[in-house]
Amino acid sequence: MKPGIENAVGMVEVEVTDEMVARLDEKLIHPVYSTFWLAYHAEVASRRAIEPFFEDGEDAVGAEISLKHHAMAGIGARILIRARVTDISNGRIRCIINATSSNTETLLADGYQDQVVLKKNVVKEKVLQAVR
Repeated sequence: MKPGIENAVGMVEVEVTDEMVARLDEKLIHPVYSTFWLAYHAEVASRRAIEPFFEDGEDAVGAEISLKHHAMAGIGARILIRARVTDISNGRIRCIINATSSNTETLLADGYQDQVVLKKNVVKEKVLQAVR
């Protein structure tokens, strides 16, 4: 990894749309920002935090995510998901995640996401094995 990754930050800003609400098998469960979309946006924010620091030939894969919802956000709410690198050890990078409503500054969720750093050729081989 290139220097400077310590405390690197990645962000995603979104407006909650009808597509992002809690559904099960196309059935509306609740008209609020779903945990599924929160996890997706947390993954994107984490990747944005670390990707600029890859050396040539390096890549990373998601290994673990843990998120806890604290509050809800409805359609039209503006959400800021922030991922900050807090630990780099044993080939893993941990980002602490927090999601807030830009409208109300309410903490919606927090947690962490870990990625494992690997050589690109190792990732490519693992992908090939998975799709065979």
